[in-house]
Amino acid sequence: MQEARLPVPLLSCWLILTIITTVTKADAQDPGPIGPFVLDLGGALVGVGQNADLASNRGLWPDQLAPRSIGLNVGGHAYLFHWRAITFGVGVSAIVSSTGRTPGKGDPNPKGPTVKTRFSAVSPQLSFNFGDGDGWSYLSGGLGTSRMTVNPEQPTVPEQRRAGTLNYGGGARWFIKPGLAFSFDARLFAISPLPEFGDQPGSPRMTRFAISLGLSGANAPSAFIDMLQGGNIGKRLVKVSREPKS
Repeated sequence: MQEARLPVPLLSCWLILTIITTVTKADAQDPGPIGPFVLDLGGALVGVGQNADLASNRGLWPDQLAPRSIGLNVGGHAYLFHWRAITFGVGVSAIVSSTGRTPGKGDPNPKGPTVKTRFSAVSPQLSFNFGDGDGWSYLSGGLGTSRMTVNPEQPTVPEQRRAGTLNYGGGARWFIKPGLAFSFDARLFAISPLPEFGDQPGSPRMTRFAISLGLSGANAPSAFIDMLQGGNIGKRLVKVSREPKS
């Protein structure tokens, strides 16, 4: 009879979450409420897709487009007030990514050009947060803009116009020490269509996704104010002069 075993990825995730939870609970006697500020920085995996209409408008085949790209996600959020189990917040995030695909031997045109795909989005958000100062999950959404630029590699890259974009998704933050957390965010971008304009090709209505992993810094403004007011933070970091020799 074989012994049942957990899959390695599942076991790894379970161990990481267990360590995070243990450290957080050991360090925080009173977690307090969510907020008031958070800054996010992380990497992002963006599903830019291989849309047939997007490709044909640029004289390309869908297979010439890269399906995914790697990028950077930054953001900031403020938490305004609490109502029962919900903390309401507002913020904004920005994501940028770039990728390219070079034809291979199995492609219809193996000597074709490398096709570059760039995606960026600025996403204001209203968030509904659930948890406490040790960590929380959230659902959020808002209306912003995005830009999807697809073109064969060339010295001068024409910029695609920005399109109105509805973003919605959710995520979580787990604090490993006061003021520092692991963060996770999964987000969908519903991109409005763009008509052809001059020499700029049009773009169809599309929905794209992004998954971000990174770090969050909480209450940085509060810590800075505390330092200016003579709190413990900062006193040990700055040495004004040497002590006089006796």
